[in-house]
Formats: sequence, structure tokens, C-alpha cells
Amino acid sequence: MSRRSLFAAGLGAAAAAVLGAGPARAATALSRVDAAFLRRGLIHGAWTPQSGSGRWEPSAALWKQSGFTTPTFYDPPLYNRPLLDGLPGYTWAAAKGPAGTHLTAPPDLGVPILTADQRTRAGDLFSMCFGDEENYSADLVSWLVPLFAKLRQEAPDALCHTNQYAGQWTDAQIRTYMAQAQPDLLTWDSYYFSMNSAYAGGSVTPLYNATARYRRLALAGNDQTSARPIGFGQYTMGFRAGSGPALEGGQYIVSESEQSVVSYVTWALGGKWLNLFRWEKDAHPTSLLMRKDGSNGVTEQFNRYVTLNRRRSALSPYLTRLRGRQACIVLGRNAAGQNPQPSLDLFSPGLDPEVRIRSVSAANDGGANGGLPGDVVIGTFRPIPGMSAEESAGIFTNPATPAFMAVNALAVPNTDKTAELGTGGRGQDTAQTITLTFDLSDGSVRPDQLRMLNAATGAVVTPSLTAKGSGLYELRKYLWGGTGDLFWWQL
Repeated sequence: MSRRSLFAAGLGAAAAAVLGAGPARAATALSRVDAAFLRRGLIHGAWTPQSGSGRWEPSAALWKQSGFTTPTFYDPPLYNRPLLDGLPGYTWAAAKGPAGTHLTAPPDLGVPILTADQRTRAGDLFSMCFGDEENYSADLVSWLVPLFAKLRQEAPDALCHTNQYAGQWTDAQIRTYMAQAQPDLLTWDSYYFSMNSAYAGGSVTPLYNATARYRRLALAGNDQTSARPIGFGQYTMGFRAGSGPALEGGQYIVSESEQSVVSYVTWALGGKWLNLFRWEKDAHPTSLLMRKDGSNGVTEQFNRYVTLNRRRSALSPYLTRLRGRQACIVLGRNAAGQNPQPSLDLFSPGLDPEVRIRSVSAANDGGANGGLPGDVVIGTFRPIPGMSAEESAGIFTNPATPAFMAVNALAVPNTDKTAELGTGGRGQDTAQTITLTFDLSDGSVRPDQLRMLNAATGAVVTPSLTAKGSGLYELRKYLWGGTGDLFWWQL
């Protein structure tokens, strides 16, 4: 079931001015997509109500506390001036653009896309999603072509995209849309957790499959040559679900491991855009972020997003300068045997020999999943080609730098699926020790050249490797469920 129908049930001379707005941008060889993320960082926005909407609205102070990057306005007038006045320098975004409605008729191209209020912060507009969850049609694509072009005139730095629920458009339809409309991003929504969702071995196969699919399409680029990839990303969960993953309005509360795994799998596979659906619901009876007692007190899930967003901020300078190379998985186990293989390659040293990983294994430390090991997702990267010395900022100055992210993807629900402070699916309950064995026998790198970003502190550290003989070295890394770490070889 699509988000659109659920959401509808719950809710009742500009171009010239904008072209001169904001600081001048230095010339760059980067694509507009790579340049946008490098300039603004990894995005984790959140759908946010309008001023005076009668629904609960975050204050600027609470928004800053949350760590979300980008208020995303989704109904007319697609702007919240009081909130943004309290967030100078923040990016903002719009969904259901250009007018806060679904696209059901040809657009009026004789009027500006941006309103007078929006034009005052056009330089901070990160992205506009035109419509939301429209079914594919040739007419829709023909309407998007001039809309994308017009927004790029009015807000040259803003990225253009649409959004579908996972599987709504076929690969062929997406490729036709890409070729004709030239989007900057591919985004989708799919809410994986509910009272009735069950993933054997804590292996969230739909998450892997959707992320791998949009990754494949985005990395091929609008021309499908892979020479000029575009961005991709997905929605995170800000509501209590019902009996099915998309059914907003129930009592299901995601566990900590489930809350984390969507973001970390997206990042590990090269996605740089996330957006929370959503900050509130009418009088917030199903909000994941705010308590229902009318106190406007924040929930434990809010505090967990604070932690996740703090780690996103630490990862941001590194991941925004990297492009995905390979994506693979080491399968965990469930009571019936090995977890099913998703649309990811099984790990093999030959997939990306330059990261020098010979083998990957996991040992269950937290006790969830009956003590059986869970999945480990590995994504590998290289620095984005064409960065200037200024753009690299001293990070990944060697364009051949091999990097990788390892994610403990074991994610299970809490024992009590309706408890804000539930246990059973917390990070520590799903913790694993991931063992990475590196083959350095060719002598091209030394053990002390491995680097790791400590996302909790933002510090880059040199992990200590244990020699195992014959040029093999081992690293054991303890990770809470749903989380991961970024590594690279300092060449």
C-alpha cells in the first residue's frame, strides 16, 4: 500500500533574482549532484508541517537538538518562515512540488516555481521532489522535463527528483524517466517494520533489495553509461506502524537496531540522502518522536535519531567524497539455516581486491537471534574523480584510496513491540563482533596504513591489526546491531 493514500487519509521575475542569490560558487569539475552533497553534507531531512497548520510544529531549538539537516515542507505554501528564520544556514527542501499537490495535470509554466518567501532562501534549497508517489505515465515525464529545467533556472544549486514507493515503477520506466527528465536523485519510500513484519535471522531482505536496486540504477547515471552517476536515498521511519509496514496509525515502535539499520545500509551502499516520514501526525497520536501525553516530551526514539544524526555528521565529510564501488553481504543464520540471499553479491575477495579483505565473519555477542550470527553488509568505495585540492580538503587526496564500510545488519524487534523503552532489539542486544581478515602479503600496504573513522567522536584512528602469518592480519570490531564503521587504506 502506498504512503500517498495513508497520508491523504490523515490530512485533510524570480529567476533573475535567484541567480544572483547566495555566495559565488567556484568552478568545479564535479557533477551538480556530487558538488551539492560535498558542499552540504549527508542529508537527513524530515517532513515538517507549515507554520499555523494547527499541527504540532518543532521549534528551531528542538530542530537543532534533533540533528536533522533539512526541514522538508509538504503542503502549501511549501515553506515555514518562522522555523527557517530560526535556522540560518540550514538547508530546506520541498515535497509534492511545485505547489504542494500531486501532479495530475500539465503545470503552469508561466508562473515562477518559487514563491517570494522561498526565493529569500533559494540558495539553501537542497532539493525539490515534484509530486509524490505518482504512477508512471508518459504525460508525467513530459511535465517533469520543463519543471526540472525551470527550477534549475530559479535555484541553480537545488536538486530535482521525484519519489515512488519501492517497486512502483519498473526499471524500464525509471530509465526512460532518467533519460528524458535528467533527475539529480532517485528516492523511494518503503517502511520495513510493523506488528506483523518478520525477518528470519534479523535479515531485512526488502531493505537490501530496494537499496541495491536504486543504487544500481543511480550509479549507471541518466545516460546509463556509469560515467556520471546521480544520487539516491530513501525515507526513514517517524511513525508508529500498524499491522503492515506502511500502515501509519498503529502501536508498533521500531527497535533501536531497526531504527539504525536503514540509514547505515543506505550509507554503506553509497546513498547520501535520507528523509524522515515524518515529524508529526495530526495531534501526533502516532508520532515516533513525541509522546502522546500532551507534554511534548521527546521519546527514546527521538534521542536515538539524535545519536544517529550526530554520527551522520561525523561520517559526512568522508562519505560525501566517496563513490560506491561494490556492495556485498556475508549471510547470517536463522533457526532453519542460512539467511536467504538478497539482491546483493555474496562477499568474495575478488569483488574488490584493492580493499584487501580476505574474509569476513560475525560472532553474536548480544544474544538476539537465538545467539546465531546475523548478516554483515560490506560496501566499498573510491574517492569521487575530479575533486580539486580544495574540494578534497585534505581527505582522500590519493584518487586510488580504497575505502569500505562494514555494517552489522542484524536487526530484530523488541520483545514488546509497543514499548518505547523495549528490550530485545536494542543495539546491545543485537551486537556482534565482526572479524575482518586482510591479505597484505603483496607488501603494497602496511598494517599501520589502515584508518577508521570513529563516528562517535569524529576522530580518525589507526586500528591495531593482529598478525596471523603469511601476510594475513586480523581486525575484530564490536558493533551494535544496525550500525557500521568506515575504513580506508591511507595510500
